[in-house]
Amino acid sequence: MRSRLLATLSGLALVAGVLVGGLLVTASPASAHCSGHGTHPDVYSAGGISWANGTNIHRFPHTSACSVVDGQGFPSQGIDVHCAVETGSLWLFARNTSTGVRGWARFDVLRYSHDIIIRDCVDAGTAWFINAFALQGPGYQKT
Repeated sequence: MRSRLLATLSGLALVAGVLVGGLLVTASPASAHCSGHGTHPDVYSAGGISWANGTNIHRFPHTSACSVVDGQGFPSQGIDVHCAVETGSLWLFARNTSTGVRGWARFDVLRYSHDIIIRDCVDAGTAWFINAFALQGPGYQKT
């Protein structure tokens, strides 16, 4: 009886290991999806951007599971915006000057006091125009 129980437990451990291994293999594309966003030069200083109420500050410019929310920004807190990158949507790299949390915020959850032109984080020759007063909310396009 005891040897049959050990055999069953060993078999379950093997199945669990295969399942976990399979999950790890399936998770690797997401990990690749969230890598390569370490470049964020501070090339913006024109102002006109502020946090909305509870703007999430993500570790990566994605809303997928790999992009942990490291903090939030609020209208009463300062913001230092560095640059932007497009990964399905436009994301701005910013630092909350009140809390020190740095990360990515999606462009459409920030507030703008005027139209913005901001450089791309990766391609210095690319800039993004954010139309702060578009009829459907802020819009953007590559310039």
